[in-house]
Amino acid sequence: MNITTSKQAKKYLLKCDSKTYSRLQSAIDGLATFDGDIAKLQGREDAYRLKKPPYRIIFTYTKGSAEIYVEGIYPRGDAYKKG
Repeated sequence: MNITTSKQAKKYLLKCDSKTYSRLQSAIDGLATFDGDIAKLQGREDAYRLKKPPYRIIFTYTKGSAEIYVEGIYPRGDAYKKG
């Protein structure tokens, strides 16, 4: 499975401290096997969120496709306003 990240997600990861970076990067790598607390977002087709407290990783995945696109990484309070 191919995982690509948006410019915003890459920028957010680079601003994080090393401990947070490794937690979020391992969560993103786990998307290939749909590991973690993943739920479909309401009102958006093919959009999902992964909880990695206190962060939310918003991504899109089309069934039958081999591509996951990470749209953004947000603190919990901002995830659903922007995502």
